[in-house]
Amino acid sequence: MMTHRLLAPVLAACASLAAFTGCTTDDGFVADASLRVVNNSDFVIEQIYLTDTGSSTWGPNLLGGDVLFPDEELLLGVNCDFYDALLVDEDGVECEINDIDLCLNDATWSIRNNTCTVFGVAAKERAEKAAAQQQTEKSAN
Repeated sequence: MMTHRLLAPVLAACASLAAFTGCTTDDGFVADASLRVVNNSDFVIEQIYLTDTGSSTWGPNLLGGDVLFPDEELLLGVNCDFYDALLVDEDGVECEINDIDLCLNDATWSIRNNTCTVFGVAAKERAEKAAAQQQTEKSAN
């Protein structure tokens, strides 16, 4: 499995130590827990957002200008709280997960094709299009 290096090394260090000691970055961020996001889907994840549950805004894309390819992962240091997450795949399909408990816990979130109903529908549509295209190519030959 490939590891995606997107965040500053200090955040990675904070996340790995969070369960034991907590950690403060130069900008005052204290990581109480870590969230490892693993892309076990067939889709490229282009955007990931986290926000406190109940917040009306998402904040920055945690991937910046990068993407999370299938079989890649991202490690985030987070404060103790309940979070909502928003994922956006390569086709712009949005998946929202609510009330993730990340309070003094280190969690792994494995994204699969069936993580969200919309991802499953998109996977089925892609498979149908690919099968139709194969059939068209066979008929043309």
